[in-house]
Amino acid sequence: MDRRVTRQVASVLLVIAVILFGIKSLDPKSEAAAPPKEGYVEVKQEDYSRLEQDAKEWKQKYEDLKKEKAAKPDNSVVKVMHLNINDGMTSKEVGRQMEKAEIIEDANEFNDYLAKKKWQQSIQIGDYELTSEMGLQEIAETITGNLPEKE
Repeated sequence: MDRRVTRQVASVLLVIAVILFGIKSLDPKSEAAAPPKEGYVEVKQEDYSRLEQDAKEWKQKYEDLKKEKAAKPDNSVVKVMHLNINDGMTSKEVGRQMEKAEIIEDANEFNDYLAKKKWQQSIQIGDYELTSEMGLQEIAETITGNLPEKE
């Protein structure tokens, strides 16, 4: 073979290689075979459509709840109580007074909380201002004089 034939064969092979590379790069299936980029996840179209529908439904539920809440009157009235603890009062009596004034929901729960902390005997005589926003722990710490617990 002479040089001319060799060059022609090489040229034909080069053209075929360029054509094959072009076809491969334009083929959409060849990209699907590649792994997804880092931080991305491949999702089937039907799953994506279902997720979009779910998102629309949740957004609608959220909007409905927002409208429902806006339609209801605001019942966030804070109740205030001036509690006077006298000598000889028990934790049950104190709890019943607070329950009656709607500062706490359950006097027995409050008494159980004091018993768990062993604070029933630590209730201090005096006048206290309590609100319905206060939790059991805060009320107990206030009327017993115990320091707040560190978390």
